Amino acid sequence: MIVAMLRVMALSLIRDRGALVMAFLLPPTIFVIFAAIFAGTSGDELRLQVALGVGEPSSLSERLVAALRADDSLRVLPETYATADQVVDEVESGRADVGLMLQGALEQTTSTPAVVYVDPGKVMAGAILAGQVQRVIGIDLPDLALARSAPTIETLVGGFTPEQSARLDAAIAQLAENGSSDAENQAGLVESRTVGPQDGSGATVTYYAGAVAILFLLFSAMQSAATLIEERHSGIIDRIAVGPAGTDVVVIGKFLFLSVQGIVQVSLIFLVAALVYDVEVISHLGIWLLTTLVAAAAAAGLGLAVAALCTTKQQAQTISTFVVLLCSAVGGSMVPRFMMPPWLQEIGWFTPNAWTIEAYHGVLWRGEGLAELLPELSWLLALGMVGTLAALAVSRLRLRL
Repeated sequence: MIVAMLRVMALSLIRDRGALVMAFLLPPTIFVIFAAIFAGTSGDELRLQVALGVGEPSSLSERLVAALRADDSLRVLPETYATADQVVDEVESGRADVGLMLQGALEQTTSTPAVVYVDPGKVMAGAILAGQVQRVIGIDLPDLALARSAPTIETLVGGFTPEQSARLDAAIAQLAENGSSDAENQAGLVESRTVGPQDGSGATVTYYAGAVAILFLLFSAMQSAATLIEERHSGIIDRIAVGPAGTDVVVIGKFLFLSVQGIVQVSLIFLVAALVYDVEVISHLGIWLLTTLVAAAAAAGLGLAVAALCTTKQQAQTISTFVVLLCSAVGGSMVPRFMMPPWLQEIGWFTPNAWTIEAYHGVLWRGEGLAELLPELSWLLALGMVGTLAALAVSRLRLRL
């Protein structure tokens, strides 16, 4: 009997081609995604998007800018900004992961000439950029390192003689020409400052509130939408189809239910975030509610489309798990997208997770209004409508077959 039971289950899986493919395709696919993410965080594929500004142009700043733009570990925005406010605006808007402003003469030691501007929710990005700047200077501008350390040494030893000063100037000129990296002391060169509200935990909580919200929206929508398959097999849809509206009432009714269910789920998540972590939901209630509505609609539409396309409940469970895990891993629900390789970040824009997280972060952290959020809201609404229309079309087609 044991062997017979094994044979029955094996045949059931083999005959369900969709479930068979997804059962053995899902594990290696998820492994590849996470391997790409975490290998990138410790290698050359982690390429931060940097907004770069130069307040006092000089030959040294031009060399540093050129070296930073040539560095494969960074993605410097094409424009070089003239003020710190412009750099901060790029970081606060999310168009850049982190900003760097060269605001003074680099060789001076009386003030910090390079300032890194970082979003409190991306503190790691600021530390990484500061380290990259130090590394680039040590490799490509060793003369700057020596020039900055020379005044400190001169103070400690009581001053240089004219001959020593001449030899020091010659050594600096030689380093500038040859690019040797023997000197690597750039103390006081880089300073980090946070932008926006000065509460890193609040930024992180806001990010993950949106990330968890869309994750559970997808899970619940996929699970509830699978009842469409059970109703199809039990003949309920055939009996409803006799009516004037056909199968449309089933799909539209499920869409409305899933959307309302999603709104309640997200409301509970953000209620806890507001009460426990002081996330400002009430002050942005209108735009937050609109974001929640379109996010729930997107999850409902996607869930119904998957359920309509699947032929068995086992197939629906496997495919829905695959879709949810894939979207969540690539879209930023599990790991922040700025830590991913650039190619994976681009793929993430094809998931509802990335758009939902950006929308919630824009509403609750950056204080964006409807005009700024139109791309995110439009994409999510379009996904919900396309998914629902696909479910309607497939349901009608199955009724004719």
